[in-house]
Amino acid sequence: MKRVFSSAAVVGLGLAIVACPGRTPEPKAAPAATEQRPAGNGWNVLLLTIDTLRADHLGAYGYGRPTSPVLDALAARGTLFEQAYTYWPKTRGSFVMIHTGRHPSLNGYSKHHPMLLDFNPTLASTLAEAGYDTAAVVDNPNVAASLGYAKGFSSYRETWEEKDLATEMDRTRAITAAGVSYIGKAPADKPFFLWLHYVNPHAPYDPPPPYDTAFMDEASRRGPVLDVVSGFHGGIPKQWAMPGRRKLSEYVALYDGEIATVDAEVGQVLQALERSPHAGRTLIVVTSDHGESLGENDYYFDHGEDVFDPSLRIPLLVVAPGAPAGVRVAELASTLDLVPTVLDAVKVSYPADLAGRSLFGAVAGGRAPARARLDAQNDRNLSATFDATTKVVATPGEAGQRYELYARARGSADEKKVTRERPDELRQWRRELELFLEARDREWTATRRKLQGRSGDEKLSPEACENLKALGYVVAGCS
Repeated sequence: MKRVFSSAAVVGLGLAIVACPGRTPEPKAAPAATEQRPAGNGWNVLLLTIDTLRADHLGAYGYGRPTSPVLDALAARGTLFEQAYTYWPKTRGSFVMIHTGRHPSLNGYSKHHPMLLDFNPTLASTLAEAGYDTAAVVDNPNVAASLGYAKGFSSYRETWEEKDLATEMDRTRAITAAGVSYIGKAPADKPFFLWLHYVNPHAPYDPPPPYDTAFMDEASRRGPVLDVVSGFHGGIPKQWAMPGRRKLSEYVALYDGEIATVDAEVGQVLQALERSPHAGRTLIVVTSDHGESLGENDYYFDHGEDVFDPSLRIPLLVVAPGAPAGVRVAELASTLDLVPTVLDAVKVSYPADLAGRSLFGAVAGGRAPARARLDAQNDRNLSATFDATTKVVATPGEAGQRYELYARARGSADEKKVTRERPDELRQWRRELELFLEARDREWTATRRKLQGRSGDEKLSPEACENLKALGYVVAGCS
């Protein structure tokens, strides 16, 4: 783990911290929750998730444009995980993993049941049982309450259902205002878990002024001119095409403008936290559900079709009371780690069968758990196993799984196929992935019994369906 301590200013956030604790103890069983004495150490939890956010488009991760001054300042006050990845690069599946900390083979997520199934304990339900007040304000109907994502939340606001919030920016500002209000009114004698989910910078990339032109610089005028196409390969998807804009670089500049937009909104929430009595006892986690492909592998302005880095790599920032500042962690981290990390931090007992590991040791001044590799899966039944330099991908076909080996380079979103050049490595990596899939298959045997009698039918409102169509989704159950 590389640790860099910085005296950089926090752009007005000034997040209060207390004395640094020593080595993180193992989480203990929580006492019975009562209204008078919640379980754990009483820290609040603020979870900020930003849809479709690539880590490599943030200044804290080395990006050249000033897209993220607020998040960069937050990273300087806490811990940044340099190699964090989503387990599932689509919103629904990703948030099932984020909220349960379980593999799909245990939480039951699949194309037949594309939702958060109620037999799973979630981060919110676990904290609620420990005496926390739990609230969420979200955009993106893929996390609708009707799909199970409200489990454990005493308040769950779905902004797309509100007719007076007609645009994405209306909903974005409403999320911020609700977060600021909640923090200002939260009682001091009861811990809270607040989840805010922003849909920016999800396509279509249409940031408001001044961010719509903020990055229309010299770089935005260079680069290839693209065709407008059907689908997400070969050029600009026709549903995202803008009059007079045909260059890849222009769309990247608008994507960056969307990041700057939500960065400013997050800043308002963090400033409200700093002004409140909760600042010195709140754990802050910022991450994303997945990244976005910006032309890599001839895949434009979408995510989740493959398991390459543009869709998988995400930011992960953690600020904890009393923890060191300016820590950068090089070890691999997964969205499956969020549940154990948060519960370790607030000292509340874990649910059973978690797939991830707590990263809180690294946040508190120790080390992240050593792991040889991470895994990923997607909606198209692709699977991958990878470490810092190598990735193997299994693609299903009529003749069975096809395995390809890729070389990964630090600091690059490109992955080079090396299947023919490294046959011995392919065999070794293929076996690692096969072992992983075999273990998941064994778990599915028991999970399928829990799914008997469940239809998996989606129940989405007309407003949710319209919102999903605007985001480019084709969803079963939406005409």
